[in-house]
Amino acid sequence: MQNMYRQQSLITLDQFYEMKPLSKLEALLSFIDYSLFEEVFPYDAHRRGPKGYSKKQLFTTLMAMPVEQLSDIKALVTRLKSDPVLRRSLGYDYIENTPSAATLNRFITLLSGTDILARTFRRMVCKARKLGLIDGTNVAIDASKLTAYEHAVPKSRIPVDDPSFPNWGGKLDTNGNFIKWFGWKMHALVDTYSGLPISYIITPANIADMDVAENLIQKMMDDYENGLTPKYYMMDAGYDKPDLYASVYKKFHGQAIIPINWRNTKIPPEGINMNGQLVCPMNYAYVYGGNDNGTIKLLCPHACGKCDCPMGSSWCTSSPNGYVGKARIKDDPRFITAPFRETKAFEKLYNQRTSVERTFGDLKNNYNLDNIRVAKMARVKVFIDLSCIALIASRLSDAASKEKSKVA
Repeated sequence: MQNMYRQQSLITLDQFYEMKPLSKLEALLSFIDYSLFEEVFPYDAHRRGPKGYSKKQLFTTLMAMPVEQLSDIKALVTRLKSDPVLRRSLGYDYIENTPSAATLNRFITLLSGTDILARTFRRMVCKARKLGLIDGTNVAIDASKLTAYEHAVPKSRIPVDDPSFPNWGGKLDTNGNFIKWFGWKMHALVDTYSGLPISYIITPANIADMDVAENLIQKMMDDYENGLTPKYYMMDAGYDKPDLYASVYKKFHGQAIIPINWRNTKIPPEGINMNGQLVCPMNYAYVYGGNDNGTIKLLCPHACGKCDCPMGSSWCTSSPNGYVGKARIKDDPRFITAPFRETKAFEKLYNQRTSVERTFGDLKNNYNLDNIRVAKMARVKVFIDLSCIALIASRLSDAASKEKSKVA
Protein backbone atom coordinates (compact mmCIF):
# COMPACT_ATOMS: atom_id res chain seq x y z
CA MET A 1 0.00 0.00 0.00
CA GLN A 2 1.37 3.40 -1.04
CA ASN A 3 2.03 5.81 1.83
CA MET A 4 0.38 9.26 1.65
CA TYR A 5 2.29 12.32 2.80
CA ARG A 6 1.05 15.89 3.22
CA GLN A 7 3.39 18.28 1.50
CA GLN A 8 4.47 21.19 3.69
CA SER A 9 3.46 24.62 2.46
CA LEU A 10 6.31 26.77 1.21
CA ILE A 11 4.75 29.96 2.63
CA THR A 12 2.62 30.68 5.65
CA LEU A 13 -0.90 32.10 5.49
CA ASP A 14 0.45 35.39 6.84
CA GLN A 15 3.04 35.52 4.08
CA PHE A 16 0.37 34.77 1.48
CA TYR A 17 -1.81 37.54 2.88
CA GLU A 18 1.02 40.06 2.66
CA MET A 19 1.83 39.05 -0.93
CA LYS A 20 -1.68 39.14 -2.38
CA PRO A 21 -3.07 42.37 -3.88
CA LEU A 22 -5.50 44.39 -1.77
CA SER A 23 -9.11 43.32 -2.09
CA LYS A 24 -11.88 45.89 -2.63
CA LEU A 25 -12.81 45.59 1.04
CA GLU A 26 -9.26 46.14 2.28
CA ALA A 27 -8.74 49.15 0.01
CA LEU A 28 -12.05 50.64 1.06
CA LEU A 29 -11.53 50.15 4.81
CA SER A 30 -8.32 52.14 4.73
CA PHE A 31 -10.24 55.27 3.64
CA ILE A 32 -12.97 55.18 6.29
CA ASP A 33 -12.86 57.84 9.00
CA TYR A 34 -12.75 55.99 12.34
CA SER A 35 -12.00 59.07 14.45
CA LEU A 36 -15.48 59.32 16.00
CA PHE A 37 -15.43 55.71 17.13
CA GLU A 38 -12.06 56.27 18.77
CA GLU A 39 -13.38 59.44 20.46
CA VAL A 40 -16.78 58.15 21.60
CA PHE A 41 -15.80 54.53 22.34
CA PRO A 42 -12.15 54.53 23.50
CA TYR A 43 -10.86 50.97 23.84
CA ASP A 44 -9.27 50.23 27.21
CA ALA A 45 -6.90 47.30 26.70
CA HIS A 46 -5.66 47.46 30.33
CA ARG A 47 -8.92 46.92 32.16
CA ARG A 48 -9.43 43.63 33.95
CA GLY A 49 -11.83 40.92 32.84
CA PRO A 50 -12.90 39.99 29.31
CA LYS A 51 -11.81 42.68 26.89
CA GLY A 52 -14.44 42.02 24.23
CA TYR A 53 -14.27 43.68 20.85
CA SER A 54 -13.62 47.36 20.33
CA LYS A 55 -16.50 49.34 18.79
CA LYS A 56 -14.19 50.34 15.96
CA GLN A 57 -13.56 46.67 15.13
CA LEU A 58 -17.26 45.86 15.27
CA PHE A 59 -17.93 48.80 12.92
CA THR A 60 -15.26 47.49 10.55
CA THR A 61 -16.89 44.05 10.70
CA LEU A 62 -20.31 45.47 9.77
CA MET A 63 -18.74 47.32 6.83
CA ALA A 64 -18.08 43.92 5.25
CA MET A 65 -21.83 43.49 4.73
CA PRO A 66 -22.42 46.18 2.08
CA VAL A 67 -19.06 45.64 0.40
CA GLU A 68 -19.25 41.84 0.25
CA GLN A 69 -23.05 42.06 -0.27
CA LEU A 70 -23.85 39.71 2.58
CA SER A 71 -27.59 39.37 3.05
CA ASP A 72 -27.83 39.44 6.85
CA ILE A 73 -25.93 39.10 10.13
CA LYS A 74 -26.15 35.31 9.98
CA ALA A 75 -24.44 35.30 6.58
CA LEU A 76 -21.72 37.61 7.92
CA VAL A 77 -21.03 35.39 10.95
CA THR A 78 -20.90 32.27 8.76
CA ARG A 79 -18.52 33.93 6.33
CA LEU A 80 -16.24 35.08 9.13
CA LYS A 81 -15.98 31.53 10.46
CA SER A 82 -15.26 29.97 7.06
CA ASP A 83 -13.06 32.61 5.42
CA PRO A 84 -9.69 33.21 7.14
CA VAL A 85 -8.70 35.86 4.58
CA LEU A 86 -11.83 37.89 5.37
CA ARG A 87 -11.09 37.59 9.10
CA ARG A 88 -7.57 38.83 8.51
CA SER A 89 -8.86 41.69 6.33
CA LEU A 90 -11.09 42.83 9.18
CA GLY A 91 -8.28 42.82 11.72
CA TYR A 92 -8.82 39.40 13.36
CA ASP A 93 -6.16 36.71 13.73
CA TYR A 94 -6.68 33.53 11.73
CA ILE A 95 -7.50 31.49 14.83
CA GLU A 96 -9.19 34.27 16.82
CA ASN A 97 -12.85 34.00 17.65
CA THR A 98 -15.04 36.41 15.73
CA PRO A 99 -18.15 38.24 17.01
CA SER A 100 -21.35 36.25 17.36
CA ALA A 101 -24.66 37.28 15.82
CA ALA A 102 -25.87 38.40 19.25
CA THR A 103 -22.83 40.65 19.72
CA LEU A 104 -23.29 42.26 16.31
CA ASN A 105 -27.03 42.73 16.83
CA ARG A 106 -26.40 44.46 20.17
CA PHE A 107 -23.93 46.74 18.42
CA ILE A 108 -26.47 47.57 15.70
CA THR A 109 -28.97 48.47 18.42
CA LEU A 110 -26.35 50.71 20.02
CA LEU A 111 -25.64 52.43 16.68
CA SER A 112 -29.35 52.93 15.99
CA GLY A 113 -29.61 55.08 19.11
CA THR A 114 -26.74 57.41 18.12
CA ASP A 115 -25.83 59.62 15.16
CA ILE A 116 -22.24 58.42 15.01
CA LEU A 117 -22.61 56.81 11.56
CA ALA A 118 -24.29 59.90 10.12
CA ARG A 119 -21.51 62.09 11.51
CA THR A 120 -18.87 59.72 10.12
CA PHE A 121 -20.55 59.95 6.72
CA ARG A 122 -20.52 63.76 6.85
CA ARG A 123 -16.82 63.84 7.76
CA MET A 124 -16.07 61.67 4.75
CA VAL A 125 -18.16 63.93 2.50
CA CYS A 126 -16.07 66.88 3.71
CA LYS A 127 -12.89 64.96 2.93
CA ALA A 128 -14.14 64.12 -0.57
CA ARG A 129 -15.01 67.78 -1.08
CA LYS A 130 -11.55 68.95 -0.02
CA LEU A 131 -10.02 66.52 -2.50
CA GLY A 132 -12.19 67.93 -5.28
CA LEU A 133 -14.30 64.81 -5.72
CA ILE A 134 -17.46 66.70 -4.76
CA ASP A 135 -18.16 70.00 -6.49
CA GLY A 136 -21.46 70.94 -4.81
CA THR A 137 -22.53 73.53 -7.41
CA ASN A 138 -25.27 71.39 -8.96
CA VAL A 139 -27.24 68.79 -7.00
CA ALA A 140 -30.06 66.38 -7.81
CA ILE A 141 -32.86 65.24 -5.51
CA ASP A 142 -34.96 62.11 -5.76
CA ALA A 143 -36.40 59.26 -3.68
CA SER A 144 -36.04 55.51 -4.04
CA LYS A 145 -38.10 52.66 -2.65
CA LEU A 146 -36.84 50.36 0.09
CA THR A 147 -38.89 47.29 0.91
CA ALA A 148 -39.51 46.72 4.62
CA TYR A 149 -38.35 43.53 6.32
CA GLU A 150 -41.52 43.63 8.43
CA HIS A 151 -44.52 41.70 7.18
CA ALA A 152 -46.80 43.87 5.06
CA VAL A 153 -50.03 44.84 6.80
CA PRO A 154 -53.26 46.45 5.50
CA LYS A 155 -53.46 50.24 5.66
CA SER A 156 -56.16 49.94 8.31
CA ARG A 157 -53.67 48.31 10.68
CA ILE A 158 -50.91 50.88 10.25
CA PRO A 159 -50.70 53.11 13.37
CA VAL A 160 -51.45 56.69 12.35
CA ASP A 161 -49.53 58.15 15.30
CA ASP A 162 -46.25 56.32 14.58
CA PRO A 163 -44.16 58.10 11.88
CA SER A 164 -41.47 55.42 12.15
CA PHE A 165 -43.76 52.57 11.04
CA PRO A 166 -43.40 51.35 7.42
CA ASN A 167 -46.24 52.17 5.05
CA TRP A 168 -47.53 51.56 1.54
CA GLY A 169 -46.06 53.62 -1.27
CA GLY A 170 -46.39 53.81 -5.01
CA LYS A 171 -44.67 55.60 -7.89
CA LEU A 172 -43.83 55.31 -11.58
CA ASP A 173 -40.54 53.61 -12.42
CA THR A 174 -38.18 54.81 -15.15
CA ASN A 175 -40.25 52.92 -17.75
CA GLY A 176 -43.51 54.55 -16.69
CA ASN A 177 -44.84 51.48 -14.89
CA PHE A 178 -46.64 51.98 -11.58
CA ILE A 179 -45.03 50.04 -8.74
CA LYS A 180 -46.34 49.57 -5.22
CA TRP A 181 -44.46 48.43 -2.13
CA PHE A 182 -44.60 48.26 1.65
CA GLY A 183 -41.69 49.90 3.39
CA TRP A 184 -39.65 53.04 3.19
CA LYS A 185 -38.33 55.77 0.94
CA MET A 186 -34.78 57.00 0.91
CA HIS A 187 -34.76 60.68 -0.10
CA ALA A 188 -31.30 61.69 -1.27
CA LEU A 189 -29.53 64.88 -2.33
CA VAL A 190 -26.64 63.98 -4.65
CA ASP A 191 -23.76 65.97 -6.10
CA THR A 192 -24.21 65.69 -9.88
CA TYR A 193 -20.48 66.07 -10.58
CA SER A 194 -19.45 62.98 -8.62
CA GLY A 195 -22.71 61.12 -8.14
CA LEU A 196 -22.00 60.97 -4.41
CA PRO A 197 -24.76 61.45 -1.83
CA ILE A 198 -24.42 64.55 0.34
CA SER A 199 -27.51 64.22 2.47
CA TYR A 200 -30.41 61.78 2.85
CA ILE A 201 -33.56 61.18 4.87
CA ILE A 202 -35.57 57.98 5.36
CA THR A 203 -39.37 58.13 5.64
CA PRO A 204 -42.28 55.70 5.40
CA ALA A 205 -43.12 54.99 1.76
CA ASN A 206 -46.38 56.96 1.78
CA ILE A 207 -44.66 60.33 2.27
CA ALA A 208 -44.71 62.40 -0.93
CA ASP A 209 -41.31 63.20 -2.46
CA MET A 210 -42.05 66.93 -2.78
CA ASP A 211 -42.94 67.20 0.91
CA VAL A 212 -39.44 66.10 1.96
CA ALA A 213 -37.34 68.12 -0.50
CA GLU A 214 -37.18 71.33 1.54
CA ASN A 215 -36.29 69.44 4.74
CA LEU A 216 -33.60 67.57 2.82
CA ILE A 217 -32.03 70.80 1.57
CA GLN A 218 -32.25 72.33 5.06
CA LYS A 219 -30.57 69.23 6.48
CA MET A 220 -27.70 69.66 4.04
CA MET A 221 -27.32 73.31 5.08
CA ASP A 222 -27.33 72.38 8.77
CA ASP A 223 -25.00 69.39 8.44
CA TYR A 224 -21.99 71.15 6.93
CA GLU A 225 -20.43 73.96 8.94
CA ASN A 226 -18.45 75.45 6.04
CA GLY A 227 -21.64 75.58 4.02
CA LEU A 228 -22.72 73.89 0.85
CA THR A 229 -24.61 76.36 -1.32
CA PRO A 230 -25.61 74.70 -4.60
CA LYS A 231 -26.65 76.95 -7.45
CA TYR A 232 -29.03 74.54 -9.17
CA TYR A 233 -31.32 71.84 -7.73
CA MET A 234 -32.47 69.28 -10.31
CA MET A 235 -35.68 67.33 -9.57
CA ASP A 236 -38.24 65.41 -11.62
CA ALA A 237 -41.80 66.55 -12.32
CA GLY A 238 -43.07 64.99 -9.10
CA TYR A 239 -41.46 67.89 -7.21
CA ASP A 240 -43.26 70.59 -9.22
CA LYS A 241 -44.73 72.55 -6.32
CA PRO A 242 -44.84 76.40 -6.32
CA ASP A 243 -43.83 76.69 -2.65
CA LEU A 244 -40.72 74.57 -3.27
CA TYR A 245 -39.47 76.89 -6.04
CA ALA A 246 -39.93 79.85 -3.73
CA SER A 247 -38.08 78.17 -0.85
CA VAL A 248 -35.16 77.11 -3.05
CA TYR A 249 -34.77 80.64 -4.42
CA LYS A 250 -35.52 82.83 -1.40
CA LYS A 251 -34.38 80.62 1.47
CA PHE A 252 -31.55 78.60 -0.08
CA HIS A 253 -30.45 81.07 -2.80
CA GLY A 254 -30.59 78.55 -5.63
CA GLN A 255 -32.69 77.74 -8.68
CA ALA A 256 -34.97 74.70 -8.88
CA ILE A 257 -34.77 72.98 -12.28
CA ILE A 258 -38.02 71.00 -12.50
CA PRO A 259 -40.26 70.14 -15.47
CA ILE A 260 -43.76 71.60 -15.29
CA ASN A 261 -46.40 69.16 -14.07
CA TRP A 262 -49.78 70.75 -14.76
CA ARG A 263 -51.61 67.83 -13.16
CA ASN A 264 -55.30 68.71 -13.70
CA THR A 265 -54.68 72.24 -14.98
CA LYS A 266 -55.86 72.68 -18.57
CA ILE A 267 -55.24 76.40 -19.02
CA PRO A 268 -51.91 77.92 -17.89
CA PRO A 269 -51.75 81.28 -16.10
CA GLU A 270 -51.82 84.46 -18.20
CA GLY A 271 -48.48 85.16 -19.86
CA ILE A 272 -47.39 81.50 -19.65
CA ASN A 273 -47.68 78.75 -22.27
CA MET A 274 -48.12 75.02 -21.67
CA ASN A 275 -44.33 74.56 -21.66
CA GLY A 276 -44.05 76.95 -18.71
CA GLN A 277 -42.42 79.68 -20.83
CA LEU A 278 -43.01 83.40 -20.51
CA VAL A 279 -44.85 84.56 -23.64
CA CYS A 280 -45.61 87.89 -25.32
CA PRO A 281 -49.18 89.12 -26.03
CA MET A 282 -49.11 87.13 -29.30
CA ASN A 283 -48.27 83.96 -27.33
CA TYR A 284 -44.69 83.62 -28.62
CA ALA A 285 -42.05 82.68 -26.07
CA TYR A 286 -39.76 85.50 -25.03
CA VAL A 287 -36.03 85.12 -25.71
CA TYR A 288 -33.67 85.06 -22.72
CA GLY A 289 -31.58 88.23 -22.65
CA GLY A 290 -29.50 87.67 -19.53
CA ASN A 291 -29.74 87.74 -15.76
CA ASP A 292 -28.81 90.85 -13.79
CA ASN A 293 -28.81 89.85 -10.12
CA GLY A 294 -32.18 88.12 -10.34
CA THR A 295 -33.73 90.41 -12.94
CA ILE A 296 -34.27 88.69 -16.29
CA LYS A 297 -34.17 90.62 -19.56
CA LEU A 298 -36.97 89.58 -21.94
CA LEU A 299 -36.34 90.04 -25.67
CA CYS A 300 -38.90 90.17 -28.45
CA PRO A 301 -38.94 86.79 -30.25
CA HIS A 302 -39.78 88.44 -33.59
CA ALA A 303 -36.87 90.90 -33.36
CA CYS A 304 -34.56 88.00 -32.42
CA GLY A 305 -35.64 85.99 -35.45
CA LYS A 306 -37.27 83.23 -33.40
CA CYS A 307 -40.72 83.67 -34.94
CA ASP A 308 -42.55 85.56 -37.68
CA CYS A 309 -45.09 87.59 -35.74
CA PRO A 310 -47.94 88.85 -37.98
CA MET A 311 -47.99 92.09 -35.97
CA GLY A 312 -44.23 92.60 -36.21
CA SER A 313 -42.20 94.17 -33.43
CA SER A 314 -43.62 97.66 -33.96
CA TRP A 315 -46.90 96.64 -32.28
CA CYS A 316 -45.12 96.29 -28.92
CA THR A 317 -42.56 99.10 -29.18
CA SER A 318 -41.28 101.84 -31.43
CA SER A 319 -37.68 100.81 -30.83
CA PRO A 320 -35.95 99.43 -33.93
CA ASN A 321 -34.37 96.73 -31.75
CA GLY A 322 -37.75 95.38 -30.64
CA TYR A 323 -39.38 95.13 -27.25
CA VAL A 324 -37.17 94.63 -24.19
CA GLY A 325 -38.89 93.75 -20.91
CA LYS A 326 -37.86 92.71 -17.43
CA ALA A 327 -39.06 90.09 -14.98
CA ARG A 328 -37.80 89.32 -11.49
CA ILE A 329 -37.17 85.70 -10.52
CA LYS A 330 -38.32 86.29 -6.94
CA ASP A 331 -41.81 87.21 -8.19
CA ASP A 332 -42.40 83.69 -9.51
CA PRO A 333 -39.38 81.31 -9.48
CA ARG A 334 -41.51 78.56 -11.00
CA PHE A 335 -41.84 80.28 -14.39
CA ILE A 336 -39.24 83.04 -14.26
CA THR A 337 -36.05 81.00 -14.41
CA ALA A 338 -32.44 81.51 -15.37
CA PRO A 339 -31.85 79.89 -17.79
CA PHE A 340 -35.29 79.90 -19.47
CA ARG A 341 -37.36 76.76 -19.79
CA GLU A 342 -37.15 74.91 -23.12
CA THR A 343 -33.65 76.23 -23.80
CA LYS A 344 -30.57 74.07 -24.34
CA ALA A 345 -29.03 75.43 -21.14
CA PHE A 346 -32.10 74.43 -19.11
CA GLU A 347 -32.18 70.95 -20.65
CA LYS A 348 -28.46 70.49 -20.08
CA LEU A 349 -28.93 71.23 -16.39
CA TYR A 350 -31.98 69.01 -16.06
CA ASN A 351 -30.18 66.09 -17.72
CA GLN A 352 -27.83 66.05 -14.73
CA ARG A 353 -30.76 64.81 -12.63
CA THR A 354 -30.03 61.24 -13.75
CA SER A 355 -26.97 61.28 -11.50
CA VAL A 356 -29.20 60.62 -8.47
CA GLU A 357 -30.71 57.59 -10.23
CA ARG A 358 -27.23 56.23 -10.92
CA THR A 359 -26.34 56.77 -7.26
CA PHE A 360 -29.34 54.74 -6.13
CA GLY A 361 -28.40 52.05 -8.66
CA ASP A 362 -24.83 51.97 -7.37
CA LEU A 363 -25.96 51.71 -3.74
CA LYS A 364 -28.47 48.96 -4.52
CA ASN A 365 -26.42 46.90 -6.98
CA ASN A 366 -22.98 47.20 -5.39
CA TYR A 367 -23.51 48.08 -1.72
CA ASN A 368 -26.48 45.96 -0.63
CA LEU A 369 -28.98 48.80 -0.18
CA ASP A 370 -31.70 46.77 -1.90
CA ASN A 371 -31.32 43.88 0.54
CA ILE A 372 -31.85 45.28 4.03
CA ARG A 373 -32.90 42.49 6.41
CA VAL A 374 -33.68 44.38 9.61
CA ALA A 375 -36.91 45.77 11.03
CA LYS A 376 -37.63 49.22 12.48
CA MET A 377 -36.66 52.52 10.94
CA ALA A 378 -33.72 53.24 13.26
CA ARG A 379 -32.03 49.93 12.38
CA VAL A 380 -32.77 50.39 8.68
CA LYS A 381 -31.03 53.77 8.93
CA VAL A 382 -27.90 52.02 10.24
CA PHE A 383 -27.61 49.95 7.07
CA ILE A 384 -28.33 52.93 4.82
CA ASP A 385 -25.47 54.74 6.59
CA LEU A 386 -23.17 51.75 6.10
CA SER A 387 -23.94 51.60 2.37
CA CYS A 388 -23.37 55.33 1.88
CA ILE A 389 -20.12 55.26 3.88
CA ALA A 390 -18.94 52.33 1.75
CA LEU A 391 -19.72 54.25 -1.45
CA ILE A 392 -17.81 57.35 -0.31
CA ALA A 393 -14.85 55.26 0.86
CA SER A 394 -14.79 53.42 -2.46
CA ARG A 395 -14.57 56.70 -4.40
CA LEU A 396 -11.82 57.97 -2.10
CA SER A 397 -9.94 54.72 -2.68
CA ASP A 398 -10.37 54.97 -6.46
CA ALA A 399 -9.16 58.58 -6.46
CA ALA A 400 -6.06 57.66 -4.45
CA SER A 401 -5.34 54.78 -6.79
CA LYS A 402 -5.60 57.01 -9.86
CA GLU A 403 -3.33 59.61 -8.25
CA LYS A 404 -0.80 56.91 -7.46
CA SER A 405 -0.87 55.70 -11.07
CA LYS A 406 -0.22 59.23 -12.33
CA VAL A 407 2.82 59.59 -10.05
CA ALA A 408 4.14 56.21 -11.17
